[in-house]
Amino acid sequence: MRTPRLARREHGYSLAELLVVCAVLGLVMAGVLTLYMTGTTVALTGQNKTEAQQGARGTLLMEEDLRQAGYGFPANTIANPVFSAASATSVTFWADLTNTSTTLSAAAASGDSTLTVTTGAGFASPNVIYLINGGVWETATVASATATTITLTSGLTNAYPPGAQVGLPRPITYSWDGVGTLSRNGGAGAQAVVTGVTAFQLSYYDPTEALIPTASLTANLANIRRVVISMTVQSAAAQNRSTFTLNASVRPRNL
Repeated sequence: MRTPRLARREHGYSLAELLVVCAVLGLVMAGVLTLYMTGTTVALTGQNKTEAQQGARGTLLMEEDLRQAGYGFPANTIANPVFSAASATSVTFWADLTNTSTTLSAAAASGDSTLTVTTGAGFASPNVIYLINGGVWETATVASATATTITLTSGLTNAYPPGAQVGLPRPITYSWDGVGTLSRNGGAGAQAVVTGVTAFQLSYYDPTEALIPTASLTANLANIRRVVISMTVQSAAAQNRSTFTLNASVRPRNL
């Protein structure tokens, strides 16, 4: 009997055909894998770059605080400088960053322990305040405060006219640990502001725009008029790690 034509055509794939199919599939899968890895790399690189840039923007917070240096504090003098400490990796300055400072709405005589102010909001015991009238100033401790009155624990040494400033500044410290963290201490303990900091440098300039050498900073705290910040931050992920450097020049408004 003859084998039907259809039956004669039923046969499996040859080895050559299977090898061709495998080769084609391999090429397709290699292309898909390449696209996947490229996309992942691009995404990770972008994420790392964004993370580094966001970290470096911590200098903007520091810049904003430095601009307020001296607000609510007496006139900058050698004996009582606004910048109380400075180095290449840390700085401490006085400023009222909460904008609590107010003014006298009535004259205060020597010996007075009650101040009539524009607003007593934000003042409370045992705040240490500064009464300032040009070059005349003193500190006092708050016993209590109401909407328009501040009561002191003791009488004033000097007399102050209406409009004299009643300041409530705080020492603000920024410091880099030399390892990776920039911290800020506004009176409630050091708090990490930026992590992943690989380089941090502060430079200080006097009224003539001359750079104050690091070794001379302690003797020239009252001469600081401009601070230059340079910070480099790297992303946390080791793969496709990114770094970003941001520089800022700050001139305090109250100096």
